[in-house]
Amino acid sequence: MMRESKLERRFWRFWLGGLLILAVMIAMNPWFTNAVSPWGIRDHQSAGNALRVDAIQAAWQAAGVLNLARFGIALDLVYIGIYSFGAYCGGRLFAQSNWRPLRRLGWVIVTAAVLVGIADYVETICQFVQAISYKGDDMLAAMAATAQPIKSTAFLVTFFGLLVALFLRRRTMRAA
Repeated sequence: MMRESKLERRFWRFWLGGLLILAVMIAMNPWFTNAVSPWGIRDHQSAGNALRVDAIQAAWQAAGVLNLARFGIALDLVYIGIYSFGAYCGGRLFAQSNWRPLRRLGWVIVTAAVLVGIADYVETICQFVQAISYKGDDMLAAMAATAQPIKSTAFLVTFFGLLVALFLRRRTMRAA
């Protein structure tokens, strides 16, 4: 049996740790859904302007979940670093492969992991500032709304890319 490298241990710990935090945030999201924000936190991320942010936050305040939403956004800041680093480590791990397709996929994952980290931090910091100040800001809302689809796309590339890389590695190990 092969011994795991330090990079592989980091990949598993951080990637799975990030996915665990993501699961907690997904479980919390129904508390933030209402007529104003039917998608919960996601509506706050993609609001796009101060008026919409203020309406969402007022609805959360009325429902008594504004502080919980602030906690969820703060938890997102922790999640970003953990998940992005784990995905980056996974990409680097597969980029070291001797098999060219897996090596290329690894570099795609590395690039997407860096992109998801940057875009998600931009989005979430803008969101956090508005939630803490309880005041929407057109520039911050627009920045968050712009970063949101970039972050989402890069996340999907890392998540499914890592699943495919794990499958391909397992398949090539069995064939050998």
